[in-house]
Amino acid sequence: MSDVEEELIEATLVSTISLKERLQQIPPYAIALALALLVSSVGVVAWSLNLFTEDIEYKLIDYDKNAVRNFAQNLVDLGHPEWGGRMSGSPEEQLTSESILDNFTKMGYSPSLDMFDVPMFNIVSTEPTLSYCIPGSLPINVAPCTGADIGAQFHTFEHRVDYVIQGYSGSIETTYAQNTPLVDLGRVTDENIDWASAEGAIIVIRAGRDSSNNSIVWENGPANGALGAIQINDDSNCNTLVSGDCVPIFKGGIYSRIINANQGSVPTDFPLITMSKSTGEELLEAFANEDARISWDLEVDNGGERTIRVPCGTHYGKTEELLIVGAHHDTVYNGPGAVDDTSGTASVLEMARQFSTIINQSGQADRTIKFCTWGGEEEGLWGSTSWVASRVSELSANLRLYVNLDMNHADKEFRENGRLTLFMNYADDYEHVQAIADQYSMEQSEIWNRYSVVVKKVAHEDMGRSSDHAGFVYDLDDGVPGRAAVCYGSGSWEYHTYLDNMSRFNEESLAISVVIYGSYMRYLAWDDM
Repeated sequence: MSDVEEELIEATLVSTISLKERLQQIPPYAIALALALLVSSVGVVAWSLNLFTEDIEYKLIDYDKNAVRNFAQNLVDLGHPEWGGRMSGSPEEQLTSESILDNFTKMGYSPSLDMFDVPMFNIVSTEPTLSYCIPGSLPINVAPCTGADIGAQFHTFEHRVDYVIQGYSGSIETTYAQNTPLVDLGRVTDENIDWASAEGAIIVIRAGRDSSNNSIVWENGPANGALGAIQINDDSNCNTLVSGDCVPIFKGGIYSRIINANQGSVPTDFPLITMSKSTGEELLEAFANEDARISWDLEVDNGGERTIRVPCGTHYGKTEELLIVGAHHDTVYNGPGAVDDTSGTASVLEMARQFSTIINQSGQADRTIKFCTWGGEEEGLWGSTSWVASRVSELSANLRLYVNLDMNHADKEFRENGRLTLFMNYADDYEHVQAIADQYSMEQSEIWNRYSVVVKKVAHEDMGRSSDHAGFVYDLDDGVPGRAAVCYGSGSWEYHTYLDNMSRFNEESLAISVVIYGSYMRYLAWDDM
């Protein structure tokens, strides 16, 4: 303890000596330091209690849940006629981006459309086939599992329901006659997994929803001579969508890891799919107990590029400072994506619609406002990162805040207590958002009380790289983290499955992030200059 600190402590003690006498006894430098500490302490307390924001009267924007549901339904209707999805680079994604751009135009925004050619797999097969056969009682000179094989048992798996193709899967054509071996390697994350036993075989492994699991397969399967991989989903959505089962889930792979492990490119002849738990176990049982044979025909082109799209609507303000709101409009190929991320895109459109009215009432904003939706998210954040890369200097100089709405949705049946998490990486943004959330909780208590809402400030490095805010945070000039605010919801168990349809859509839950973040954007656009 220093002399100064001892004198400061003494100066605060209650004693019979008069304050005047005490002050006379304390050196001037000690008094100055005490005052500085007092001011600092008051500042800290004021910060923690939102004293700098409590006297701001935020204007909460409106929200129309019927309009949001209509936006969402229209987006879902633009999906693949059989699969429902709006896969990046597909005709469905093109129609979706054109529809979004048309909405921005009708709302009065200046429209723009950026297009980027990026690495993307393309499912060529009209309908892939996967089946197994257990040979029957074979007459002499009759090949197993042929038409003449009396008593042969055949089972065909249903694409999208029993299994789904994974991101950057390659092609395969193997028949019953080839009698391709099947090898069970266990759990993909097992450190003792025997990858060397995969040579010349199709491997079966157990995995969940993490994209890194696919990357592990890509790093080890081709290098060890495996002909392909079948993952069994045994830990995601189990016993929630289908009683006693785990529905197959789509995941991509981490592109950089895939190409680094395969001489700079994605292998074209290594298929990768995920099966439901029940069908995977059925397949393993057939090969364990019987002389089963597999037939697998899958054609995927993953060696080229596809064009993805980024439509934006812009209101040009009095300055070049930028406020941007975004969500990804693409979905996984195998489902309608009502929650992921039709919910986010519909939220962006509703916020843009509300701001169109505000602009008409309030006139030109001080800051420029952009509403954008991203293609290519599900396969590697291609749309947002390409868009950021094309205007790094502009964003580094002018970005005030990017708001990302990715599955900002709580399940219709409020699983996981209807959880919604709003987080950001700068303290002043957090203070304002928390104050607006407090105001919203009082003005819209009926909705607020039905959900578990968390508002928090996180470190820059903890913002994560799994959604479209990543480019805005981590890819700007000089390594200075960009400002971003994100909303994640509990989503739904239907995430990345064929069951992610409008029956699960809960438009009410989107109001919380749209109104809170939209109201903050309104404050930044007109009042905080």
